[in-house]
Amino acid sequence: MIEPEFNRFLRSVIETLEQLGLTYGIGGSVASSLYGEARSTLDVDISVVLPLDRVLAFTQAFQALGYYAFLDAILDAIVAHQPFNIIDAQRGYKADIFPVDSDAPTPQEREILSRLQRHVYDESDGAAAVLYSPEDVIVYKLKYYILGRIPKHLRDIGAIMTAQGDALDHDYIAHWAGRLGAGDVWAELLTAYNSARP
Repeated sequence: MIEPEFNRFLRSVIETLEQLGLTYGIGGSVASSLYGEARSTLDVDISVVLPLDRVLAFTQAFQALGYYAFLDAILDAIVAHQPFNIIDAQRGYKADIFPVDSDAPTPQEREILSRLQRHVYDESDGAAAVLYSPEDVIVYKLKYYILGRIPKHLRDIGAIMTAQGDALDHDYIAHWAGRLGAGDVWAELLTAYNSARP
């Protein structure tokens, strides 16, 4: 269950991206909460296919909502292949935007885009959004665990594994975990998961 105040921010971001007709996918803690166990968060991670000729309209749309979105910073981030932020400074919420090059996505980005799934994020009215697949959420959680060794990523992965069960494509996860240097961590998690099964 996403907290109501954050839900309003999340909805505004999703609706803006969809009104702009941009391809996007939500990952991070928002996706892991919907696929596994809910936990509170103040930010949302979103990959967005954002061509340079759409950046001005993108920036203006979020500025119209009263959010911090700066054209020069966004352009610099896209050119440098770096993420940037859309910020609701009044409430402290943030959207971390990971721009995807529409002309030359990386092999992993191509996989993610081909596996995007639409899911309900607000059961009160059936509002839905496009999310990373559960497998891709796990892969990114493994990546960030390797980078920072933060235990919450392993807890999120465990919750997704428990909730999704045999529907998960373990071979896909193992392939990308290996490519990211997290193969051993994934193998340990999978062994622990299988040992705990009835």
